[in-house]
Amino acid sequence: MNSMKLRILAILLCLATVFTFVACNGNQGSSDTEGTKAEETEQAGSESGSEETDGTTTEIPGTVTEDEIPEVTVEVNGESATVTSTVGLAYTAEGFTSVNDDSFVFTKGLTLTFPEEQLSEKFNRFTMFYSSTAPLHIYVTYAMGAGADKVDDYYLEAGQDVFSGLIVDYLDKKVGRNLKKIVIDTCENEEASFALYHVQIESIEVYKGLYGSDTYYIDNGRFKLGVDMGWGGTVNYVEDMTKKVDGLTNLINKHDTGRLVQQSYYGTGAIEGVFEWGSFNGSDTWPYNPVQGGGQKNVASRLVDVVVGDNYVYIKAQPMDWGKSDIKYITPSYMENWYILEEDYIRIDNRFVDFSGWEHPFTGQELPAFYTVSYLDTFIWYGGTKPWTGEAVSVRDNLNFWGDAKYVGDCTFHIRESNTETWCAWVNTDIEFGVGLYVPNVDRLKAGRYQYNGSKDADNNATNYVAPYNTMRLVSYEPLEYSYLITTGTAEEIRATFTEHKDFATNESLHENYSPSRLPDIQVDMSAVDFTVADNYKVFTAPNSAEATYDATEKATKLTVSGTDPYLYLNFVLSNKECFAKDYSKVEIVYMIPKTNANATYSCQLFTCTGEQTSATGSMVINGQLKKDGEYHTLTFDVGAYSFWTGKIHQLRFDFFSAAGVGDVMYVKSVKLIAGSSVAADIVIEGTRVDFANKGNLGILGSPRNTEVKYDEGQKAALLSVYDANDVSVMVPFNLFPGTVKAEDYSTLKIEYMIPTSNAQDSYECDLFLCAGEVMSPNGNARIRQKLIADGEYHILEVDLSANSYWKGEVHAIRVDYFDKCTVNDVIYIKSMELAE
Repeated sequence: MNSMKLRILAILLCLATVFTFVACNGNQGSSDTEGTKAEETEQAGSESGSEETDGTTTEIPGTVTEDEIPEVTVEVNGESATVTSTVGLAYTAEGFTSVNDDSFVFTKGLTLTFPEEQLSEKFNRFTMFYSSTAPLHIYVTYAMGAGADKVDDYYLEAGQDVFSGLIVDYLDKKVGRNLKKIVIDTCENEEASFALYHVQIESIEVYKGLYGSDTYYIDNGRFKLGVDMGWGGTVNYVEDMTKKVDGLTNLINKHDTGRLVQQSYYGTGAIEGVFEWGSFNGSDTWPYNPVQGGGQKNVASRLVDVVVGDNYVYIKAQPMDWGKSDIKYITPSYMENWYILEEDYIRIDNRFVDFSGWEHPFTGQELPAFYTVSYLDTFIWYGGTKPWTGEAVSVRDNLNFWGDAKYVGDCTFHIRESNTETWCAWVNTDIEFGVGLYVPNVDRLKAGRYQYNGSKDADNNATNYVAPYNTMRLVSYEPLEYSYLITTGTAEEIRATFTEHKDFATNESLHENYSPSRLPDIQVDMSAVDFTVADNYKVFTAPNSAEATYDATEKATKLTVSGTDPYLYLNFVLSNKECFAKDYSKVEIVYMIPKTNANATYSCQLFTCTGEQTSATGSMVINGQLKKDGEYHTLTFDVGAYSFWTGKIHQLRFDFFSAAGVGDVMYVKSVKLIAGSSVAADIVIEGTRVDFANKGNLGILGSPRNTEVKYDEGQKAALLSVYDANDVSVMVPFNLFPGTVKAEDYSTLKIEYMIPTSNAQDSYECDLFLCAGEVMSPNGNARIRQKLIADGEYHILEVDLSANSYWKGEVHAIRVDYFDKCTVNDVIYIKSMELAE
């Protein structure tokens, strides 16, 4: 059993060494906000048909080793069996297929029924001692007052274990009687062996605050910590009791279930018939997202267990799914937390187990989500390569909203390979005070401010946020565990505390089921990267289905395909100077594709992340064509011809093969940003008509896909030649036209073209994708299909654009898929294109 689980069991398993009930007087929290005891009188016959706890609390048995697990005797009587244990437990089992010593072999519906007098006392918590060869979903039936039986469900992990669970109505101070039966299913509908050694019931204190609050507080004179039992046992209060600031006590924002300090994870997208997409923040494809506090609209998660001591609180919760705003969707998962107050810090141990059985993708995980009051307006972190040496920290006092796509890059702070000093803090520099967070073994930080107003109110909608991140995937039934520290003070005091306790945990679990995303320690001139230098391959970061290495024989960086959709990023955070789009008009890549690669032809894409757009998007992409002949070539992207090439350069995502097989490679000698005149300088357009008799106007036919664009002297026209018959197109960007082109001013597109009779087909169809208004990139709904004539004569294709409802607003581009179906070496000549009224 892992160390964190043992720590949790150490709370659950107290002083007694035999299976008996022992009365216990638990810690009642800090004096001014102590947890209220349950009423000592029963309310039998109340409107709810339930009873309140009687105030007696009991401790469950002490430390149990494998040798101390009680023995059970199984007597099979046909399709049922009678079980008795050495500590007096007795029950009847049904729904099994066979018996293996003390274990029942089954798949679903194993039913354990207890005699009426066995577990008849009042209880709000039960404990099971069991072993299982598979994870389980169990259903516990008990009586509630004079009303109907109640059934609560729980999950059990595989192995020999102890599980404690609260009844669902625990926080309402209700109790059950007469635990009648437990029905057990395997989570994956597979055969398993299960043995139950003992069951205990007890009535424990309901740990809540005064005056109806769900918050339970503990303090040690330095720190006061609030745990919101109603919102999944999240932290909703942190106060430094030694620091007095007028109007400021709680440093944590608790406006809703999505704030707080809490666990939050991301998993699968939609699974047909099983799991549907959620929605949030304008996205209708929000993935599986267990959030400890609850779902949107403050739909609370379920508290499954709680134990309280003088300086700690342990909780287990079953989280809601954040994206399911209109339904109460409780996830098949458990989150556990151990909150411990120490002299100069708060320690939090987290544990998460997913019981869904679903296959989850690699994605960024919040470790944890951490929200503060708006008043702590300045973000501080260490981003260098000399950890714990006192080197200068980085400071930002003007962060934007981290959830806005255009600020993602500005709100993401990458950690270098050698940096173990992975703490951060939100402080107010006027009073030189704030709260810090230290999580070992993470790769980056995401931080920002939402509706900043400087409020000290913990319930205000304005908040600041930080989450340490790793790229990981959830694996069902495999625990994810990590620990972190919280402390308060000046930035210097926060750093000193974390430095003193820097080795408190390793968080090794964070590098399981993990994809590295740290930045290398190197720093280079990103405007001219020389890949003949061995270490420079490291500037290719965040690979997807790809690997970058140095090849000493070629004296070049080798890019290797390891899966589908291979790409890497050139991250300009690594640059020794800032680079701005206005200074460069081209990106040149010197490359070679070996003849041994599997495909006959290759194409690629360059996603530009500039200005307000800090991450890759389909509206900021340029296509490129590659040659496979074992020779080095220069691939040129005319970035200066595109309106989106503006502002600071953040990243370039290089999808080096649009289609390739695993093991295909490309060698790269250099990537350079080229200054000078752009393609646009040679383009001459009158109004909205492009005449391709002007050779320079070929530059407007950008992003050619599987197409070679040439000027034909004889025809005085643009010549488009197919060299890969799969999805051929060119893009016409309208930022190169004089002035702003409004769709409402033009109803017709005219294209003068000719298709030679030497082409393979007698007729062709083309598709026009309209990018206007809110449609920034080609969209199937904004498509118009037209027939073309292949008779060796010039024709004018007139397309009614106004018939498409998406033709409105500013015109960004039109993608011309000039042949829907074609053959290699098919060609089309284009003499002119024009938008007409």
